Amino acid sequence: MAIANFTLRFLTELMGIAAIGYAGFQVAAPMPLRAVAGIGAVIALVVTWSRIVAPNTVNGLAQSEKDLIGTGILLLAAVALGAAGQLRLAVAFALVVLANTALLFLLGQNARGNWTGMVR
Repeated sequence: MAIANFTLRFLTELMGIAAIGYAGFQVAAPMPLRAVAGIGAVIALVVTWSRIVAPNTVNGLAQSEKDLIGTGILLLAAVALGAAGQLRLAVAFALVVLANTALLFLLGQNARGNWTGMVR
């Protein structure tokens, strides 16, 4: 169960990147600015994720805090997707993110330790 949930978390992270990129490309501007907005949004999300949320990042935050911050970022990506006109997809994405986060906390850190031990 834990492996499936961590795999789902990884997939939601990838979906968050796609959602924020899509939203950036949907801004009301000429194409070059839309490209800058879409690519810039993706870069901002990836850099923020890698500096704050990534499991191996050493920044003084507990893993549970990183998980909550990551959930917030993914929910913001869902909001951006909804604002870009994909409301049903945004709601579905947000529900998957919330369910995944609930399972992360229900499974606890023991499951995370077992999973990271298998990956190393």
